[in-house]
Amino acid sequence: MIELMPKLRNHFDPLLSQFICFCKHGVQLEGWFKGELLTALEQLEQKGGSTKFNREIRIGAKRIDIKIVIGDTTHWVELKHWLIGKQGGNKYGPAFYFGDKTTVGISKDVAALRNLSESGKRWLLILTTARPENAEWLQGIEKHNVKFNNQLIPHTNPSEFPKEYFLGLLEVV
Repeated sequence: MIELMPKLRNHFDPLLSQFICFCKHGVQLEGWFKGELLTALEQLEQKGGSTKFNREIRIGAKRIDIKIVIGDTTHWVELKHWLIGKQGGNKYGPAFYFGDKTTVGISKDVAALRNLSESGKRWLLILTTARPENAEWLQGIEKHNVKFNNQLIPHTNPSEFPKEYFLGLLEVV
């Protein structure tokens, strides 16, 4: 997954006007994010790369958003789209989302990934619109790890992205 991130950036960087619109209207569109990700993966697959993918993989009672195979490694990926900013008069940031135990947060996704019996790496890919500050992002991850007794390892840094968005890649250990 880590090696895929620059290629995903090439797809998402030109979409800044969409991210500005999402922030302006205070919306989270995980379905849109999944569609754009599938489009990017399809383009990579058509270029003859070693990337293969499948969506909505049923494992027991749970569906995993995306299964990506890069070379010999399987990557299980859960997706989220979080608004960083105001929505309905309330301000939302990483600490809120990382600490939330409902479907808005990631605790159920992390549990599903940790409970997989299949081999491979487990990841969360979180699109944030707009980009959070580095310290906020890391504090949110720490809050989640302590509150839910998990270990999430960040592999992307908000400061490396434009202010309109961030693709947060977290490894679930």
